[in-house]
Amino acid sequence: MDEREASLASLRAENDALRRALRLLSEVANLVRAAEDPDATAYAILTGVTAGVGLGMNCAMIFEPDPHDPNVLVGRAAVGPFDRAEADRVWRAIEAEQPSLETLYEAGLRRRRERGRFDASVRGARVDLRGDHALALAASRAVLAEGRAALAEGDDTLDGLLHPPTTLAAPMRGREGLRGVLVADNRFTGRAPDPVTRLVFEMVADHAGRALFSADRFAQVAAEARIDALTGLDTRRVGFALLEHAVAVALAERRALGLLVLDVDHFKYVNDTYGHPIGDAVLAEVAHRVRSALRRGERAFRYGGEEIVVIVEDGELDATFQAGERLRAAVASGPIEVEAGGTIGAGFDGERVGEGRRAVYVTCSVGVAATPPEPADAVTLLRAADDALLRAKRRGRDRVERSDEMDAFGQDDREDPGNS
Repeated sequence: MDEREASLASLRAENDALRRALRLLSEVANLVRAAEDPDATAYAILTGVTAGVGLGMNCAMIFEPDPHDPNVLVGRAAVGPFDRAEADRVWRAIEAEQPSLETLYEAGLRRRRERGRFDASVRGARVDLRGDHALALAASRAVLAEGRAALAEGDDTLDGLLHPPTTLAAPMRGREGLRGVLVADNRFTGRAPDPVTRLVFEMVADHAGRALFSADRFAQVAAEARIDALTGLDTRRVGFALLEHAVAVALAERRALGLLVLDVDHFKYVNDTYGHPIGDAVLAEVAHRVRSALRRGERAFRYGGEEIVVIVEDGELDATFQAGERLRAAVASGPIEVEAGGTIGAGFDGERVGEGRRAVYVTCSVGVAATPPEPADAVTLLRAADDALLRAKRRGRDRVERSDEMDAFGQDDREDPGNS
């Protein structure tokens, strides 16, 4: 082969590599657009960097700035085999099945809760950019680089999980500036990244920064729509949808489902005496105490005003009653400190605890219900628990009542007991 033919062959190889790279970037971009949560977005990016149908790097990691220390990066996610035996097994499977990048990504998402050994080793790992080991040097150079990939040098101190001679690091930048650093290496093949690989890696990192920024923003907006801003609990809309689903599952699987409705006693007096800002602070603390007392299989949401509903999976009536007693005790476990002001209204107690502070003691009433043997729906279950709550109010407050007990107060028990 003469010099001209060799030059043409080299050019064809480079063009083929660039076409594959552009196709890869397109596939990664499609995955990222379909991923709405930050973890899934990170996994889509990492899969595109490492998979046999992707860029071909052996392992990839994402590190993000520590919000409390700009000189430290913290591992967010990683994809790749933990050791050579796992690498051989994974790559043989990829070669045999020839999956698409999307197929690998979906398979990874199904297993992501299991947290592979490599991912677990990287998550939470801290890298001080002022250090002199390979990852610190590569990351610090990437941070300073204007979108360019930096090669590592020196010794690896990330528990032997980095191969400095083949390591690439590139900055991920979003609208707010540096979003993190994308790191990858070829620790098992030992293949040094060629110029095309470096170029594509830089473009993936650039895309990753903007994609993670968008995904985090989407997650934040979604959380704000799902979570009640005052209490930190699920909103009524989300909570009722969860309740409907839980009832359907319980009936289909012939399991019990418990429900309790909790209401702060004399809450109107708190608002009237101290004002609504203090009432909000009291309700926020009540919600915090309820959240802290929840156990596995229990989910709380704000139903409205000062009412909190808790779904109890596999909750027979007796078990749900005990859950109600636990939450009632948690709410009344101690005083709630608020800004002092006004006089103490009837129905709750308080004492001064310091300059400008007052300790307010609140209790709650709880009504509980559980799915009966015959079919029921969310509305019926909620109404039964609410009727039991009204009974608890009528019988003196600061107590738990069951939906199956006879109403000693007749139909008047369905009336508003007044002032909660």
